[in-house]
Amino acid sequence: MSHRRNLAALVGLAGAATMLVATASPAFAASSGGLMVYADTVTNVGCLQTNVFHRGVDVVVWRINVLENGQQDKNATVTVQVKGGQTYKAPYNKQDGFYTAAWHEGLNTPTGTIQWTVSATDGSLSGSFQPQFMVAPSELMIVPATYQVNVNVGNGAKSATVVGKNLKSLPIKASVGLALSSEGKTTFSPMTAGKVTAAIGLEGNINAKGQQIVARTVVLRYNAANKSWIGSMSMQGLKPGLYVMQANAQDTVAPPNAGTGTSLAFQLQ
Repeated sequence: MSHRRNLAALVGLAGAATMLVATASPAFAASSGGLMVYADTVTNVGCLQTNVFHRGVDVVVWRINVLENGQQDKNATVTVQVKGGQTYKAPYNKQDGFYTAAWHEGLNTPTGTIQWTVSATDGSLSGSFQPQFMVAPSELMIVPATYQVNVNVGNGAKSATVVGKNLKSLPIKASVGLALSSEGKTTFSPMTAGKVTAAIGLEGNINAKGQQIVARTVVLRYNAANKSWIGSMSMQGLKPGLYVMQANAQDTVAPPNAGTGTSLAFQLQ
């Protein structure tokens, strides 16, 4: 697994991490086989303990400790089994003192709770672990990813601040994608298939639910040349005022990964 080469850096912070993020603390699991096994899940960036992961963005990292008679066992064979999925080997990391495994779940990974167990063997000794509370709030959970959506209006690279009253249509450009972190670098992976709509409304004109009141909506199309979603909107009939453009995106997965972005306000004269 290519991610294991990065675990030394990732899990180094995890050794001292005590921060909890939406998870219950697991407990040691005694075993009649002679080994005690402890495990939790952390993020691949920052090594924060959590049980909630966004598919296609977050990497599920297991860090595992194995004890024999109260002493750390560094020579065990350790695996993580995901129910209904794959089995992952968890080699011992000498630098950080954990057995570690990683799961790169994709954008089309089914959402919901995931059950998992850890097994360890060392010669004739064995042990296992599973999360203590088998209820949804404590189990490993995969949720849809949230796309970053950046919207610009006008012909320039930046959003227009003033739009002339004689303009017949307003160009729209939206970048939609995921910011992925690996080996200390962040890359932007664009969404290339799905549906992106752009809606215009007066700045601050919201309903009782806090939602922007839309005056007009258009569908954007993906442009592979500049890796953006583009389109134009007729400005005829819109009254002068301060407007914003909002773009809503979702891909073709069920349930979809989605995202929303709003442009800077611009004046229609």
